[in-house]
Amino acid sequence: MVAMPKVVGLGVMVVAAMVAAEMPLVAADQSNYPIQFDMLPVVAAEPAADDADRVTVRFQLSSIIASPSVPRIDQFLVRCQPRDTAAMLVDYAPRTDARSDVKGVVSIKQSDESTQSVGLAFDGSYPTIGKGKAGADLAAKTSESVQFEKLPSVQAVVASGTINRGRGVYFKLRWTSQQVLEGEKMFSVTFAVPQSWRGSLLDVSVVAQSEQKSLAGFETKDRTIGLAHFVVATYRQGDQDARDAAMKLAAAESRLYALTRELPEKKSVRSLPELLHHVVSKFDSKPGTADHVWLNRLLVGAADPHVDKQIRSQPMEIRVAVLDYCRSRKQFHRFSDAESL
Repeated sequence: MVAMPKVVGLGVMVVAAMVAAEMPLVAADQSNYPIQFDMLPVVAAEPAADDADRVTVRFQLSSIIASPSVPRIDQFLVRCQPRDTAAMLVDYAPRTDARSDVKGVVSIKQSDESTQSVGLAFDGSYPTIGKGKAGADLAAKTSESVQFEKLPSVQAVVASGTINRGRGVYFKLRWTSQQVLEGEKMFSVTFAVPQSWRGSLLDVSVVAQSEQKSLAGFETKDRTIGLAHFVVATYRQGDQDARDAAMKLAAAESRLYALTRELPEKKSVRSLPELLHHVVSKFDSKPGTADHVWLNRLLVGAADPHVDKQIRSQPMEIRVAVLDYCRSRKQFHRFSDAESL
């Protein structure tokens, strides 16, 4: 029999603050960037066959170039960190990998050749004495050749390592002739968790960057051409209750995104009920804003919907969706510290 899990309290608040400081708060609408990203909201964590205290989460990051012209893309920077303090990072993939555009070894041949030459010629005649001709020539040539093989230069295609004192992991992917960043990329992270662990939230952020040179060509700076932040609900594979809670949280998040995308749109009033609803909404709250900073803070757990001014200024329908999301997130947090009897 499985007892009701304990609600995670202060630990979740502390992790949320750490995540908010570590992860960039990004706009929910990616349409302003030429590179757009996507990721599944719910992923199963696979327990290790030989160790019940370890689970592996594999997640796919999809990227698409939305603009007709292909912008210059130099690298993707992906960061992943669990909110659950009980989940400790022990492994990740892909690891750092360096490659070269040249296959095999490079043969190098160096030649040094020097030549010296001196010449002298004389030809003269005198009618009464006779004719004469004299000449001299001196030449020297030295040639030296050295041939050896050299390993080709390599560059990092993938670089990865830990962040935040080993609690999270980063992946840096570079665009090279051997690697195209558009499409799907697979990542995996392995955590050591208590045997009672049933699920937790992962924060995954991704930034696409392009290096640009100034007009003079002396300075370079990184330009952001894609930015996204995803909250992934992961559960122990085979736990149906945890999966249902994760799916409910994902549905609440999806509804919240849909409402905020409709927020800037001005709809025409076509009937009397719509007119009354429009008038009531005007008195109900201040006009909604397309600024999604409040939504970013809510998703990373850094905003209280009861006291946050931006959230309280949203229309009633959005405030209801916010409270529904917070309830679903609180219910899912219980699986982070579940205890089995």
